[in-house]
Amino acid sequence: MGTKIIVIFALVSILDSFITLKGISTKEVQKPKIERKFNRMEVYESKDAIKQLDSESLEMLAICVEAEAGNQDILGKRLVVDVILNRVDSDRFPDDIESVISQKYHFTTFWNGEMDKISTPSKETFDAIDSELKHRIDDEILFFTSGAYNKYCIPAYKHGDHYFGY
Repeated sequence: MGTKIIVIFALVSILDSFITLKGISTKEVQKPKIERKFNRMEVYESKDAIKQLDSESLEMLAICVEAEAGNQDILGKRLVVDVILNRVDSDRFPDDIESVISQKYHFTTFWNGEMDKISTPSKETFDAIDSELKHRIDDEILFFTSGAYNKYCIPAYKHGDHYFGY
């Protein structure tokens, strides 16, 4: 366990050193990325397997997005949907929505009971899911947190209250 932490710390230190050597601050790296991503609104086709969601997967996805991003705008909700769908597509995470959302320590609202308090997700949440099932805004984003970037990801951009990373 200690070796893994040291290796992760070393990788983060190397990345920070590279950015510092280039004379670029973290803010300078992040700001152009968000402008390129959302001003042009590039979209990515979703994989066909994801488009075939069963009703239980769709319901769990909607409840999770509502619990995690119910106070965010439609774009913020769409980005949270992207994180979940991208994880399903990634070799680094489980292969289905339920397993991704319930993975230990990954979606706080699943583990702290906040998802249980959602009886009916908003129409905007379902609209966000529908939009992302048709065309993903970001097909690479895998992490989001509130308050600060996740220490296990490469920071990408901030939208609303969430910090997203690769």
